Amino acid sequence: MGYSGDFVLLRSDSSLSDLRIFDDPEWCVEDRAEHFHECRPRPGGWQTFQVHDCLPENDDDRWLSRLVTATGSPVMIASVVDSDVCYVRGLTPSGVAWSAFLDPVMAADYAVSVPPPSQDEAPPGETDSDRRVRWLLADVPGTAERIALWAAESGFSADREALRGVLSRRARPFAEDLFFELIDACGLPPAEPGTDDPAASDTPAHPGHRPEPNCPRGARLEAAVLNLPRGGHLVLQCAAEPDCHAQVRLRPNGVYQLEYRDRSPAGHCRTQTLSVDKVIAALADWAAGEIAWRDAFQWDSIGA
Repeated sequence: MGYSGDFVLLRSDSSLSDLRIFDDPEWCVEDRAEHFHECRPRPGGWQTFQVHDCLPENDDDRWLSRLVTATGSPVMIASVVDSDVCYVRGLTPSGVAWSAFLDPVMAADYAVSVPPPSQDEAPPGETDSDRRVRWLLADVPGTAERIALWAAESGFSADREALRGVLSRRARPFAEDLFFELIDACGLPPAEPGTDDPAASDTPAHPGHRPEPNCPRGARLEAAVLNLPRGGHLVLQCAAEPDCHAQVRLRPNGVYQLEYRDRSPAGHCRTQTLSVDKVIAALADWAAGEIAWRDAFQWDSIGA
């Protein structure tokens, strides 16, 4: 079970949900708070919003152009399907436009439409999926250059090699993670750190949820799980709540035992899975303060 929805990156002094384009009845959302989640901002007024069930379908170009007009800013929109594949579009006020699929192998599995190559270009025995992957990868250098122009108009110097890497890479495990790597490769400054005030936490988990400073993240977390010996375990501890943690143990039979405790004995749950990818994804989401990852498992309460 993955995420399906959109991410919007733009530069604005006001919140995305406050832009006047939503005053149009066609675009209006009655309870915008339920549809917009603001990720941590980046310096210079750059904001990233997670948008649920709001963007009009089959109207990508109009949505993108209206946001550019409303903000006077370069804009990116990333549409995610079940965390498997991500379709990203970019546009600037001067008209620099580009689009790309993140995780080209998964995009090919989703049967995205690509221009058919000539018979001379197609290797013997090539499948339709292979053809799509080959076309998407062949377009990576040109797409990276167009994205670099988007970044330049935004006032940043893109790392072209990093852009090509993101555009070519498989998602591990979430396609939306590649979108944030793409933003970083464009040269935008890192997201501003969160406040130390627990009451100001903007995560879906409990207020103040934050892992201990030595908690592994990203590649370190993935490596820590993959390198677990039989009988070994990994514990992620919350710095704000001593009774909040997540942990995984690799049982002698090769099954992963995953647990989390949400501050009280009643919130202590356990499950088992053979999927190391699901374990890595769950622990990464726990570290980020998410809770939707729990829905991917059947849990037993062990609070008693």
